[in-house]
Amino acid sequence: MTYTISAPPHKKDKLDFRSLNLSKILALLPLCLVAIYFFGVPAFGIILASVLAAVATEFGIQTMLKQKLTITDGHAAMTGLMLALLIPPEAPLWIPVVGGFFAIAVGKHVFGGIGSYIFNPVLVAWVFIRSAWSSNMIPLSIPHTGQFSDLILEHGAGLMVDVSPIALIGGVYLIYKKYVDWRIPLAFFATMVLFPQTLLFISGVSALVHDGVLNPLMYMSQLFIFLSMSPEIPYAMIGIVFFGILFLATDTPTSPVTKTGRLVYGVTCGLLVSIYGYFGNYVDGTLYGIFLANCVASFIEINTMPSSFGTQSLPQKVYRRVMDKVPASLKFEVMKNE
Repeated sequence: MTYTISAPPHKKDKLDFRSLNLSKILALLPLCLVAIYFFGVPAFGIILASVLAAVATEFGIQTMLKQKLTITDGHAAMTGLMLALLIPPEAPLWIPVVGGFFAIAVGKHVFGGIGSYIFNPVLVAWVFIRSAWSSNMIPLSIPHTGQFSDLILEHGAGLMVDVSPIALIGGVYLIYKKYVDWRIPLAFFATMVLFPQTLLFISGVSALVHDGVLNPLMYMSQLFIFLSMSPEIPYAMIGIVFFGILFLATDTPTSPVTKTGRLVYGVTCGLLVSIYGYFGNYVDGTLYGIFLANCVASFIEINTMPSSFGTQSLPQKVYRRVMDKVPASLKFEVMKNE
């Protein structure tokens, strides 16, 4: 029997890596079924091709390098499935095959395998095939959530992930089971909702100030019009945004491990997605925004690590740096009477 020796405290949990991956796959099954119902056989072909390509690539690489086979842990299958949901059903079948290969070979194993990659393999593969074959990766339509029924079945969906935002409710179950930490999704979604409205608030004030004087009644009426016409909140409710919040941004290797870091990371994702979506569209903006947030995840993690016992806290360090800049003649010091 093999024993693992580590420093206390020890926490016993039945959850393992395989169970986590299988739970995410099961959470995505309702969306897959709705997508197959909506798009038909092409959607099933894209999903099957992407999953098989990802699993076959994992098997081939580990066999050639004489490594332990890990295809049974479900990570390769989950990666292929998530990538398939981001590919238009009209794309040729070689697109998900190339994408599945690139996600596992480059996005995962080039960086050292599971737990070592700095970019989500799904996003790495999507950025590659989106840049290389953009004509095949542009969806035929962009979703518009103008009414509640669009959350159940979005007839304007161009990607499988957008076909039914409510079908992604499985991601909430992952949070409930504590398979996914709640801090990143909450900070991400709150920022997506509040940040555009904050910009509207600032722009409304600046637009209604005349000769340095703000008319309160005019401002309130115009602000109500701005908020009612704002497209950002409806676009925060499309499927790909929920998918990014619940499944992509919460990927453990590419997100901070600290509690504070996860909140900061969620806010960072929300800001980047909002900016990308405002100047472009929320379909591409969600994926590019999270991909760029992966770049700063390590920086956020390092700077939110709790201090060791007996060391100065962050406010104390800032105070000390400020006081070091103040001339000695301006400092108030306690004189000791000898």
